[in-house]
Amino acid sequence: MQNPSTLKKRPTFLRKLPRGRELRGYAWGMAAPFVCTLINWPLQNILGEASILMIYLLGVFLVANHFGRGASILASLLSAPLFAFYFARPIFSLAISDLENIVGLGVMIVVANLTSNLQDKARLQAELARQRESRTKALYRLSQALAETGNQENVAVVAVQHIHDQFGAMSVLLFADEQGRLVYPEAEPLPFSLRATDLADAQRAFKLAKVQQRRNGCAPFYYPLMRSQTVLAVLAISFKASSIDSDPQLSAFFDTFCSLITQTLERLYLAGQAKDATLQAETESLRNALLSAISHDLRTPLTRISGAASTLIESGSECSEEEKQDLGKVILEEAQRMSDLTSKILNMARLSSGEIILHQDWNAVEEIVGGALTRLDKNLQGRPVRTQLPGSLPLVWIDAVLLEQVLVNLIENAIKYTPPGSPIDISAELLPATVRLTVSDYGDGIPKGMEEKLFDKFYRHETETQTSGVGLGLALCRAIVEAHGGAIKATNLAGKGAAFMIDLPMREPPSLNWDKAESATA
Repeated sequence: MQNPSTLKKRPTFLRKLPRGRELRGYAWGMAAPFVCTLINWPLQNILGEASILMIYLLGVFLVANHFGRGASILASLLSAPLFAFYFARPIFSLAISDLENIVGLGVMIVVANLTSNLQDKARLQAELARQRESRTKALYRLSQALAETGNQENVAVVAVQHIHDQFGAMSVLLFADEQGRLVYPEAEPLPFSLRATDLADAQRAFKLAKVQQRRNGCAPFYYPLMRSQTVLAVLAISFKASSIDSDPQLSAFFDTFCSLITQTLERLYLAGQAKDATLQAETESLRNALLSAISHDLRTPLTRISGAASTLIESGSECSEEEKQDLGKVILEEAQRMSDLTSKILNMARLSSGEIILHQDWNAVEEIVGGALTRLDKNLQGRPVRTQLPGSLPLVWIDAVLLEQVLVNLIENAIKYTPPGSPIDISAELLPATVRLTVSDYGDGIPKGMEEKLFDKFYRHETETQTSGVGLGLALCRAIVEAHGGAIKATNLAGKGAAFMIDLPMREPPSLNWDKAESATA
């Protein structure tokens, strides 16, 4: 990211101590030599001059360790004349006759200076380490918060919050609308969001892809957040005076902050493009599948209807009544077949878009099964249907019409894909949290690994020349069952063929007041 030309790059490695602590340091720098003198005076006949110098050196070292170079140099410069006056021969004179003492004083001053330098460097390294740790944690918190965002509005809130927490600055992320004009986010602004911004300057930064500053020379700055040559957003930010422009390390840290925000916006941008591409591919696939299914499964009945109708018209009085009946039946059956296929397609479209509203009520499973079998009575001629429905089954909270359609679809599939005359079993059982309905047959079963594929839209296991249908029956069943909060799955049963299991959630059934019911009937 480019920094504005007004940013001044000057090193700030050596930070001054607070004013009060600095004065305390110089005070201790003056006091330490006198304290060392008071300690050494009663011990002067016991300690040698070299040991006395070591005590002065210890005092200088302690001052350097706690208060830095200036105070330690002051302590060393005061220690020299005090040692010369009180302990170096001749005593009570600043003159030093012993060369060894002169060398010792020189060494003490040099050591004091070196020690204070080392202490300053150690203190600086510790401060830099703490600063790096703090900034690393801040970057981690920002990246963690950005990873949980799902749209630009959330990114704007997270960015403003973390920039304020870390830099004490007010900011706002500006995004372009469909016309390419920068606008404020729609989310409720935070207390420290920057709203009094010049959108004209921000628009200029967006257009030129360069950092812009207000013409009057003061904050805020406008930073374009870019991906390649595309500007994803513009960050408007107002720093406190001298909060970042005087510190190149802090400026680099801010650039890293902006990079993380830019990467998140880029991730969302690419995710949106991928989603659009996937949706477009799925739409195209569904369109092709629908056209393929309709081209065969609707063309065939249309061909038979048009053929039967043309035969009736061309034959006229030559057709017998029996032939007319047969041709009429063909037209009726194929018209019903077209109506069923069209209804499945429309119902699937409504369920997929969430437009169907369930009309749920308390219903008995036996009635739903009976209704489905009644509708398929003609198709089931010559095929035994065995039902196992315990009398203790509770009422279920369902849309009876839709669930009956599910059973009709499953039974029709069993009729299509099993040998003629083979039985179909319909059973129900009470599980701890659900009521399970099972429709099973005695066919070849489901190929391994295809149990879930069967529920895909427009998928048919058999080739289109073998059986009719657009491959929406099972997809429609799953959509209806899941709309009820249930689940449906396909499996193979030992000794049988395919089985489709429907799990419907149980709810507390309504209580019946038998006393009122008996009095009403009486």
